[in-house]
Amino acid sequence: MADELILNHANLSNLHRHYINLTCVDSGEHAKAANGGKPKRYNFSAFVVDVEGVLLAITAGHVFAELRQAVALGSILSDWAIDDSMVSDHEFPAYPVAVNLEKDVLFFHEDGLDYGAHLLDPMASIALEKSGIVPIRKEQWDAEDLEEFSFWTLVGLPTQFAALSHQGPSIKSHVTVHITRLPDRPATLSPTKHPRLFARVDFGSVAEWERHFNIGGMSGGTVFGTRQPPQGCAYDYRLIGIQSAWDRRESVAMCAAQPFIRSLARMIKERKARDE
Repeated sequence: MADELILNHANLSNLHRHYINLTCVDSGEHAKAANGGKPKRYNFSAFVVDVEGVLLAITAGHVFAELRQAVALGSILSDWAIDDSMVSDHEFPAYPVAVNLEKDVLFFHEDGLDYGAHLLDPMASIALEKSGIVPIRKEQWDAEDLEEFSFWTLVGLPTQFAALSHQGPSIKSHVTVHITRLPDRPATLSPTKHPRLFARVDFGSVAEWERHFNIGGMSGGTVFGTRQPPQGCAYDYRLIGIQSAWDRRESVAMCAAQPFIRSLARMIKERKARDE
């Protein structure tokens, strides 16, 4: 593996400190039937962003769309929590949160638009801060120099590397993998009305795993960019995208993060102005 593909522990810590999981339990009959009669835990990749002083958990929009559809078909969701145990070495349990899919989330899932956001309440924000989770700041998501940050890294949690329990602790191992931007849509990924970004997964860039693995479950994971090569402990980085889809081979599609977060910023500014 080329030296420029290696991120040291300090580099990875800079990226991982933004990453979380949203998790909940489904005790509906369909879920129990598919899980040996026991409730089923769901787990979703996400990351925390500071948008005009408001902390949001950002993920793929299809996560919330599929949950709403599941509820319509009989799923019973409970025990929502934020879990950062994959990237933090503390022993705190997952932090319980209230999530109302009709009121607490904003999402788009339509022909290439795949964005979701959950507003974090003040207590959840305090808990994450104590756990060492740091929101992505405006200088990372609102910069005009994204093209200079062409070394892309995807952070997420493949279902393959998670043993999820409906009660008690779950065992999870997140993945940080290098991806190389592709200039055009691979034929293995469907065309969409709204443009997406595309990349090839470098499976060999994952330490101790130099072959193909299933990245299913990484939807909502974040794509960061840095200049080539990584610049050591102090290297700069940008938020590039939100992982959305893959072809079950080596190509992934993602939605550019900046347009969505800028739209959220405008909405928040307008709401604050109305409330003044």
